[in-house]
Amino acid sequence: MKLDRKDWEWVLTCFGTAVGAGILYLPIRAGLGGIWPMLILTAIIFPVTYVAHRGITRVVASCPKPTDIIGAVEYDLGRNVGFAVSILYFLSIVTICVGYATGVTNIVASFLHNQLGIEGFSRTLLTFLLLVGLTGVILAGEKFMVRVTSLMTFPLIIMLAGLSIYMIPQWNLSILDVPFEAGSVFKNLLLLFPILVFAMNFSPVCSTLASSYRSQYSADEAVKRTDGIIKWTSLILLVFVMFFVFSMVLATSPEVLAASQQNNVDILTTISLLVSQPFLKYLIPVIAFLAIASSYFGHFVGTREGLVGITTRVMTWKNPSDEARLDLKKINLIVTLIMMVGLWFLAVYNPPILKIIGALSAPVIAIYAYLMPVMLMKRIPRLMIYQSRTAGFIFVMGMVGIVGDFIGSYL
Repeated sequence: MKLDRKDWEWVLTCFGTAVGAGILYLPIRAGLGGIWPMLILTAIIFPVTYVAHRGITRVVASCPKPTDIIGAVEYDLGRNVGFAVSILYFLSIVTICVGYATGVTNIVASFLHNQLGIEGFSRTLLTFLLLVGLTGVILAGEKFMVRVTSLMTFPLIIMLAGLSIYMIPQWNLSILDVPFEAGSVFKNLLLLFPILVFAMNFSPVCSTLASSYRSQYSADEAVKRTDGIIKWTSLILLVFVMFFVFSMVLATSPEVLAASQQNNVDILTTISLLVSQPFLKYLIPVIAFLAIASSYFGHFVGTREGLVGITTRVMTWKNPSDEARLDLKKINLIVTLIMMVGLWFLAVYNPPILKIIGALSAPVIAIYAYLMPVMLMKRIPRLMIYQSRTAGFIFVMGMVGIVGDFIGSYL
């Protein structure tokens, strides 16, 4: 099916949702694992990403009434299962916020120390100021936040693509000479795949996408159009993300990447310390900041909405009609403050971001985006027509996303 202008706008929206912290930390894990796991996963990640995300949109777009993923599940399986899905959705993005809060603090701290020569700046104060500033944009209102995010996203994509091309002359192709060792390759595949699941993930926007199309078209037409959007988003992500990963890995070395992991910083912060051009030394950390900050807005709002939804559902469990009388503005403000304090504490603690992604974020994303649609299509009669031969493969890859980091860490 040929996409029209509106469809392509949604492709860009899905693409922008995926491009964030994941792409900045993926090269570190990929480079440490060697070339063979990178090549193997590059060959399979497109169909895995496409089929998994298509499953989410089909659940929503095929629903007899326009609704979101939670409403679609409630329609077929009842309120309790819908509530379980809302908790799963919340968990799939809340850990991402922890990684973003930690990552943005580390980027700015490194910039202050290495580029500006400012030492001894309190991490506690720095984290507080950054989170207040970023959360302040969200509290300023949806229109202001969307305007700021859109102004950040497109320059970010152009700069990341430009940097990938710029680093080509720095490529060291000796990594291609590394022999294939089955045990090492298997271990690093397990460690790399969860990070790749995270980097290629745009599931938070899939429910909104499908709901929007279902409200305008019949179920069949909505499914057809969203299938096309998911396909092109997944294909563009494959080219963009993997080109960036290969470029960054080939332009550095395993020793440099190991130091990045040890210092808990992203690949762009690392590159900024290696380049000789003064302009790039200052520009590259700004790109890294924009990448994480732009994603922070969307994921913070999604996390807050999920937590507010869970809170109001619990408060009105026995009498759902009471929800209309709740002061949602006050609940939103309280939840925002609680989240900011929690993120502040965790970011000051500085947990390892790759471990957050691999052991916490990616497994929940895999359950939500890989396993759940497959199971729903086996259980809900109206979805059985969407079962495919690839369902078993997607389910297996979802299991790898869940346990990969844990098993790989102990091999």
